Amino acid sequence: MKYHTLEDWLAWQTTLHGREIELGLERIQTVARRLDLLDCAFLVVTVAGTNGKGSSAAMFSSILHHAGYKVGTYTSPHIIRYNERIRVGLRCVRDHQLCASFARIDVARQGISLSFFEFATLAALDIFHQAGVDVAVLEVGLGGRLDATNIVDCDLALITSISLDHTEWLGNNRESIGYEKAGILRANVSAICNDTDPPRAIAASAEKINAELYQINADFSYRAAKSSWSFFAGDYQLHDLPLPNLSGAIQIQNAAGVLMGLRCLHARLPVSIAAIRIGLREVTLAGRFQTMVKNCEIIFDVAHNCESAKILSDNLIVLPRPVNTIGVFAVLNDKDVGGIVSLLLPHIDTWHIAAVDSPRAMPAERIQQIVMQKNLNADVTLFASVESAYFQARAHACKGDRIVVFGSIFTVSQALACES
Repeated sequence: MKYHTLEDWLAWQTTLHGREIELGLERIQTVARRLDLLDCAFLVVTVAGTNGKGSSAAMFSSILHHAGYKVGTYTSPHIIRYNERIRVGLRCVRDHQLCASFARIDVARQGISLSFFEFATLAALDIFHQAGVDVAVLEVGLGGRLDATNIVDCDLALITSISLDHTEWLGNNRESIGYEKAGILRANVSAICNDTDPPRAIAASAEKINAELYQINADFSYRAAKSSWSFFAGDYQLHDLPLPNLSGAIQIQNAAGVLMGLRCLHARLPVSIAAIRIGLREVTLAGRFQTMVKNCEIIFDVAHNCESAKILSDNLIVLPRPVNTIGVFAVLNDKDVGGIVSLLLPHIDTWHIAAVDSPRAMPAERIQQIVMQKNLNADVTLFASVESAYFQARAHACKGDRIVVFGSIFTVSQALACES
């Protein structure tokens, strides 16, 4: 074995490939074929989308787990520990499992260069094969058509909401992005589109390959009440369902897409209404309006584009107004920072701005300029790191105040690490 600790394996992987992101399947398919990972003995659910895919993947896994199935879940990136990316039975895999899988991949690649994400994807599939899971839920990393998760054929495809993000790789309009997301569809396989205003490219792609497409508000729908909700798909109806254990009204829409997906899989993966209920009640997902109470209320949210910032804003509106809100904000340089700031300005009294620890980070000075353009009187302080911004926010916050940490998954991860 090349390395004996997970930290050493991960450090080596960051140096292996010249580009952090390189879409394409040829290299990873070659290695996967050598490892016999392309033909899955388990069912595969692939989830793509701009926002909501993490929540949807978590709900799929929670419901299927409580239905008695052995579920493998692959998501990215992680919040605190790399092990969060790969779960079996809702439990993070152990270091030794990852090291053993990385060693198998390293032998099989025979000098082929793999990106950090490609190594993780192969490890997830390898571990799911080793564990003998019944079903794997795969969250697409970027796009869909050329994403590493797309090397295996899915038995169900779910596309969540779509907005402008990662335009450098996916195109600068919703149609081109929709086309990339639709790359996870397969012929004669059920596909769910959970976007209420879907790009035409999704239906066109489904028709071209004869995928069985089900669209929200056309083939299925939901109705929300104060403390419950109902799901409708033709004659099939479920009433008085518990609200998902994830904050925000949008989570009911995400849950509706998941239930439609489970309906499509019912012949091969029967799920009881009881499992649906407990799965929705028990689902958890770090960094999505995650609340912590210390000397004040602290909210961690990975909102990183305009759509997710609007959801964060909507979630904050319904909360009691605090005495003072400190925003800890850091973001990547390819985001619509002006749009994000405009949506959150009404909720933030004091801005603690930093650059995330990432090669793609937007400099704190540039973020400050954008905030000041939106509000000349904004109270803005720059910090050398997310950690220092967060520590200062914690030190200054009083009872009755609120801290909101947002801007990217890296922002949330680096702040949450201060509490561990």
